[in-house]
Amino acid sequence: MEKKLLVILMSGWAIGALNAGLASGTLTAIRTELNLSPEQAGLILSSWLVGMLIGAFVFGFLSDKIGRKKAIVLSLLTMGIFTPLTSFARDWITLSILRLLAGSGNTGYMVTASVLLAEYSRKETRGRNITLLESSWAIGWLLAIILSRIILPISGWRAVFLSSTITWPVLLVVLLYVPESARFLLLKGKTEEARSLTQRFSIELPSTSQQEKASLKELFTGKYTARTLMLWIHWFMLAFSYWGIFTWLPDLLARRGLSIVKSLEYSIIITLAQVPGYFSAAYLVEKVGRKRTLATYMLVSGLSSFGLWMATSDQAVLLWGIVLSAFNLGAWGVTYAYTPELYPTKLRGTGSGWANSVGRIGGILGPYFVGFMLSQFKEPFTSFLAFAVAQLVSSLTVSVLGIETKGKTLEEVS
Repeated sequence: MEKKLLVILMSGWAIGALNAGLASGTLTAIRTELNLSPEQAGLILSSWLVGMLIGAFVFGFLSDKIGRKKAIVLSLLTMGIFTPLTSFARDWITLSILRLLAGSGNTGYMVTASVLLAEYSRKETRGRNITLLESSWAIGWLLAIILSRIILPISGWRAVFLSSTITWPVLLVVLLYVPESARFLLLKGKTEEARSLTQRFSIELPSTSQQEKASLKELFTGKYTARTLMLWIHWFMLAFSYWGIFTWLPDLLARRGLSIVKSLEYSIIITLAQVPGYFSAAYLVEKVGRKRTLATYMLVSGLSSFGLWMATSDQAVLLWGIVLSAFNLGAWGVTYAYTPELYPTKLRGTGSGWANSVGRIGGILGPYFVGFMLSQFKEPFTSFLAFAVAQLVSSLTVSVLGIETKGKTLEEVS
């Protein structure tokens, strides 16, 4: 049952990445048709992140109030409605609003799905499961770039966005086969239903329901203060660098002189490098631990961003892009495994949602920052120096303030 749940949640995660990545694969065409400045293009990309900021808080809160499954369903419904509607946008403001609404569903799914899987995974497999869950982001993002490569030259960018209707079959599968969290049910006093689910998933629950009301101030109470501070800094720096780099990447490559087709092909190669990054992280989180793996991956990501800033040839850009893609996305996998482990059941959705929301502030700034730097300096990779510093700061913060959770139950950690 644990593996079945993982596969279903991975499909939803990949669909979220597909919805997110469509704007990246079509940005050059959108920018040309709508005659956008670099700042306007950056605002379109950042609008998804504004939605993610809102969605992380809202859906994280909802998951602690109405349940993990209901929040997941609502998040997929939001993406399934507003991403296809983007194909009808006639100006950058309308496009931005639709991307904002769809983005709220994307991060809502990511917060609630990672919390649900954490609560159904055994302590021996929890870190690996959630890192593998996050690995499906590479599949969805890659599919978005491939669809852009195939559909865009033939039918234009609007047809690319219509392909996001694939969200609806996944929503149906989630409705039919994903259970509510047993820990959430126990928290709400539904003991018998919770015990039945624990038998199906072979997991242990606390002996009491612990029916307490969660308070937001608890994120900064006692031992949770350092954990929250660490997570918020790390999430901000990680999202700032990732969204600034990868949403602009095909367009930045085109600005170096590559054709739009060639830039998309380079982007596909760089995106493929995310797969070994995720898998290696999934292995290491259960072997050497969350803290050491995350700090190391962020360190290498920072050095790779510095390498991209210094790159003088297309081959060097491709090489450093591959390394950056592998380690930055591997760090994302560890982050989603690590975050829900650091809070108790009553606060897990809220704590994870707030960390995610703070990260989205960085994500909002990242794409706009690239657009601003392009308008000021014209050189495509000038902004990568800032991304290098951000990732190095994250690595240091995790090393100093992080704790190890490998091999512990959620109750032992929280």
